[in-house]
Amino acid sequence: MLYKISVYGISDVGLVRQNNEDFWNHLLEDQFFVLADGMGGHQAGEVASHEAVNQLCMRFKEKISLLNKSLPVCTQHIIETIQEVNYAIYRMGRENDKLKGMGTTLCCVFLHGDGIVFGHVGDSRIYRFRNNHLEQITQDHSLLRELIDLGQLNEQQANDFAYKNIITKAIGTEPFVEPTVSSDSIHAGDIIVMCTDGLSDLLTRKEMQRIIAENPEEDIAKKLVKAAKCKGGYDNITVVIIKIQDKYEPTDLS
Repeated sequence: MLYKISVYGISDVGLVRQNNEDFWNHLLEDQFFVLADGMGGHQAGEVASHEAVNQLCMRFKEKISLLNKSLPVCTQHIIETIQEVNYAIYRMGRENDKLKGMGTTLCCVFLHGDGIVFGHVGDSRIYRFRNNHLEQITQDHSLLRELIDLGQLNEQQANDFAYKNIITKAIGTEPFVEPTVSSDSIHAGDIIVMCTDGLSDLLTRKEMQRIIAENPEEDIAKKLVKAAKCKGGYDNITVVIIKIQDKYEPTDLS
């Protein structure tokens, strides 16, 4: 492990849904974290999210120890692995009538010695809290985001947009997907927040920022989920908090 970290995650069914189609998992030794929000009838969304998360963890683990672990190589590895997982989920949906049409969002974080690598497909988000400021470091693959980028909607109009939950990319709905994978710096004291739209649809960035700033890291996920449920809890709500405490210094054994 390269970093001293603390990790807290909650996946809550919310107040309306019968099933929880969100799922998250992690490889603590490799400091790799994955979250997904499934979709599809007859519990297919649950299958899609669980399979995508677990397969991404498994496939990442299989190859990462064999790689030249430079930041660009690891970034490319994550892109290729997400694409492999996408095709596997797509095949599952084609081969089983009960899973037909299933898909899922997917986002992941990898803590590398030279920074953080983060990737996503869909509208599950990754934020970074640094110096009391919360910044969204992914951009949703959604119709709403595309219209904002094209200048056809502004951020104020976005709150009232009727089709804000239409995503333009998902895992498993097409044989090929192009994930967005990037890297950035990482500092001691950073808090990485991964979440599904059950949180981000109900809380503004400023509301999330206030909760993160006012609470110790072990309470943040619980407080964010509680706040989303107080605003209706219409969807499943999943939050993962990763606090970067410090970097391990190499030990001189000479």
